Amino acid sequence: MITYVNTVLVSNLAAGAVLTAAPAAAASKMAASADAGKFIFMNCDPNAADLYNITGAKTIKIGLVTKNNVVKIDPSTSAASYVPVVKWSNEIKKDDIKNYKMTANSDHANAAENVEIDFTNLDADVLDKFNDGGKRLIVRITYKDMPTRFRKWTESYEYVTKSGDTVITIGDNIAKLINKDYKRARVTAASDGAGKVTITAMDYDDDNSSETINLAGVVRFNVNVYYTDPDAAAFASRNKYFPTGVVITKTPGVQNPVDAKLVRDRESLSMGYEGILNRGEGTWPIIKPSIEAQLDKQYDGITLEFENMYRAADDIQRKTKQTVEIYGITGQLADVDTKLKAFIG
Repeated sequence: MITYVNTVLVSNLAAGAVLTAAPAAAASKMAASADAGKFIFMNCDPNAADLYNITGAKTIKIGLVTKNNVVKIDPSTSAASYVPVVKWSNEIKKDDIKNYKMTANSDHANAAENVEIDFTNLDADVLDKFNDGGKRLIVRITYKDMPTRFRKWTESYEYVTKSGDTVITIGDNIAKLINKDYKRARVTAASDGAGKVTITAMDYDDDNSSETINLAGVVRFNVNVYYTDPDAAAFASRNKYFPTGVVITKTPGVQNPVDAKLVRDRESLSMGYEGILNRGEGTWPIIKPSIEAQLDKQYDGITLEFENMYRAADDIQRKTKQTVEIYGITGQLADVDTKLKAFIG
């Protein structure tokens, strides 16, 4: 198999809990079990004495008790009980685990990408040219996060210099030009009033719900600066010159790998392995489980990579790469982390 088979488990319990026995039955089919949202481990060894004790186990499953129930009828009494559905991972063999990682939300912090253009040390000769007026000073932004040819990849902002310009007025006017482009705005600009302009990425505004099909993204961009002299002779009027002395400094953005939006995306994308192929991309009807990830929560995450054997069409046994991703409210996964580390050894 080419792609990773992925199981994503998301719990929103305020305090973590790992069950050591079968989850409690619900009061009715529509009522959630008291154990909904709790994690559970299953010992899959053939001779396991206790299904829910993984001490010494060689093969296990990891599950999450859901809010859904199935009706179980006792054949001897015809009494009905409401058993909660457990969302299970595939079997995980201890000897086939390839990687394990626990990520705390506090390990990373989201930070918007920004670029600083510093005109303060602009070369005196270049500044003299700008003081003559009529020079085209262009700040060109190239966006790196737009994988489509139907949107502009670049935006250019042109300031025509005037007599008496200083590094301060140049910086101020560049910032005003960028902020004026509000209809297609993907960045904002701020001048410090001393010749420095800071351009900062804006947040995406089309991924702010749990059920959106838009994936979480961040604006990433590069900045170039050059000028031309339209009054120069012949082809020199079209030459592009870098303004000597200008310093461009980029601070890359940071996206927290366990940010709630990314947790939502991981959960949504994994539904394909549960047979949910229509996630709302223009077809009808849309029948799928609701997303558990909530955008106002902060999550910790565990990623477990492993392999499982399968028999291919050519009757040769091969291994497929698989993962289990577990997300819980910050601090909730301590017991899960402890049990998994003990299992892995």
